[in-house]
Amino acid sequence: MKVMKAALGGTFDPLHAGHKKLIEKAVELAGRNVVIGVTSDEMARRRFRTVMPYRIRVENLKRYFLKKYGFQPVVEKIEDAFGKAIEEDYDYIVVSPETEKVARKINEVRKKAGKKEIKIVVVDWFFADDGKPLSATRIKKGEVNRYGEIIGGVEVESSSGFEESS
Repeated sequence: MKVMKAALGGTFDPLHAGHKKLIEKAVELAGRNVVIGVTSDEMARRRFRTVMPYRIRVENLKRYFLKKYGFQPVVEKIEDAFGKAIEEDYDYIVVSPETEKVARKINEVRKKAGKKEIKIVVVDWFFADDGKPLSATRIKKGEVNRYGEIIGGVEVESSSGFEESS
């Protein structure tokens, strides 16, 4: 039987319930053969003014995996939207609806290079208690906590209804 390999990527600052939903799907698909791309500090800071250092974000991920699943994933630093998914072969790439277009672009580039496409597995958003998708942006704004609970029990309106997640 072929060993399946799954990849997913993000900033993971903070590691929240939406990330955990993606991780759960990756582990379900590939068991211990999960590769996590974590954005470099430089890449992450293009999007967020403040971000925990890369090594802390990786340590938090590894601790979570060890506690929840009993193993640590392979973690790779990513410097661009594609990471190693252009060169490396994976059976699955696990994404949110927001990042599905990046996965499709990865497959376009792979196809042009004569490589096999990676099966894209889209995991729906984790919705906060206010019915909007949970995201690092919303957490950093103080709207919700990492579990999707409204902070202070008061809903804070965002400008677009939902924000990008990482």
